[in-house]
Amino acid sequence: MNTKPSHGPIHFRAPAKILWRTVRGMIPHKTKRGAAALARLKAYKGVPPPYDKMKRMVIPDALKVLRLQPGHKYCLLGRLSSEVGWSQYDTIKELEKKRKERSQVAYERGKQLLKLRVKAEKSAEERLGSQLDVIAPVRY
Repeated sequence: MNTKPSHGPIHFRAPAKILWRTVRGMIPHKTKRGAAALARLKAYKGVPPPYDKMKRMVIPDALKVLRLQPGHKYCLLGRLSSEVGWSQYDTIKELEKKRKERSQVAYERGKQLLKLRVKAEKSAEERLGSQLDVIAPVRY
């Protein structure tokens, strides 16, 4: 707004609110049905509590490599938000980096435990096998 900038384009800066506003523009939010649909929409900063402990899954149909046409431009919502004034971008990047490090440690530990389990099962099978050889020759 050239005459009074405080009246100017008022917009959200957080990625969750930008997404919410974008979806709001796609539905008839002034009707009861649209308002009910908008009320069911939840947009969070980060991963909400029940899902942050769950294993993440890759959905092949949603991969950027497969969905975008070659040469088409795209933008990341977090980067876009930081450019329009969202101040928590760096904090979220740090937290995500820490989460990935913890996830990698847990993954490596799981692999080690799996190797130990397989090794223990093999040794138990060998011991049981030798005991069965001793018991097996008994005939009636």
